[in-house]
Amino acid sequence: MPVEFFFPKTFYYKDELITEEANERLVEAVHLVRQEFTLSTRSNLYTTYGTISNILTQSSFNALHKTIIDEINVYLNILETRPNVQYRITDSWISISSPGNYERMHTHDGAYLSGVYYIKTAPECGDIIFETLSDNLWASARTKPENFNSVSYTSKDRRLILFNSMVPHSVGQNLSAHERIALSFNVAIV
Repeated sequence: MPVEFFFPKTFYYKDELITEEANERLVEAVHLVRQEFTLSTRSNLYTTYGTISNILTQSSFNALHKTIIDEINVYLNILETRPNVQYRITDSWISISSPGNYERMHTHDGAYLSGVYYIKTAPECGDIIFETLSDNLWASARTKPENFNSVSYTSKDRRLILFNSMVPHSVGQNLSAHERIALSFNVAIV
């Protein structure tokens, strides 16, 4: 009897997106942003979400911005996006997660794609976890990837992850003694 797979979710990641030197410049740029914009819209972590509308448009993030655009193009091609479709990064923000921090399950409503680039991480600083909430196969042993109802990616320096914005996701608790610095963004079809 044939088995067919429908309704897949496609995730894209690329490690070592930029050089170590370029990434170190981003770490410095993030610390300068944090000094200039000391207030955060969240009490449990430092974030520029809601204060700086699109951090990727700042000059210190130009090289990363261009590289992310290149990878979005690759991902859109994998997704078989029509060639005449135009898109733009609508917003981007920095999150600095202190030890003990985590992020609850959420989606990015209104966006087409979302992504995260890990600038600075540490072992056990919190993986990103994607999950389908419309799965009732609770009796499945889930030993084959096609039966999984969740997948996680390790937070790793210089790793980019792109995903469908409507896939519910969370970030595990930062169990390390160090901050995790990530830059997240949303992409809309225009």
